[in-house]
Amino acid sequence: MKIFGLGSLVFVLVMSFFNEKRANNSGKEPSPMRMTDAERIYFKNIRSAYYDIENRRDAKMTVYRHGKRSKDSNMPTLVFSIITNQLNDEAYIFLEPNFEDLPIHVKWSIPEKNQEGEIIFEGGDKFAHFEFAQKITPLLQENTIFEVRVKESWIPLWQDKKEKNAVMVTIEDYRKLISFSNLDETPL
Repeated sequence: MKIFGLGSLVFVLVMSFFNEKRANNSGKEPSPMRMTDAERIYFKNIRSAYYDIENRRDAKMTVYRHGKRSKDSNMPTLVFSIITNQLNDEAYIFLEPNFEDLPIHVKWSIPEKNQEGEIIFEGGDKFAHFEFAQKITPLLQENTIFEVRVKESWIPLWQDKKEKNAVMVTIEDYRKLISFSNLDETPL
């Protein structure tokens, strides 16, 4: 029994020299949605001028909505906002539909490439909102036609170039705010 115990102890010590990854039991894992001071200052001083700002003192968060977003409440649309959380030094992208239907179905087509598809947003946490933005981003960079399903009918989405550009700029500003550059990566 002594030989087994001593052998196990030696084995653990030897293996610990070859293990490069250390356990982090501090509870402070770096968040994939973390803002550095440089990005936060740049966004707040330069980019925030393009946004309508809503301070939520109760939640200690600030909501940024692009100034050129669609504000027409009669036409269904999807708007993205950026939420900064000062307590955690995090930023979130948040999908704000002006209708109540969940799940949200977005149908897209690129006529020049003869491609089409559908993206479904079920709702969820900060990662689900970011994942939806990631799926939409490459399509926004193409000459894509979007439609959203509202009460069993398909309605054109982001037809106005100004409105589509507001969505693209918001997503790009968010990606810069959290230092996220690769379209293929996910912070999950």
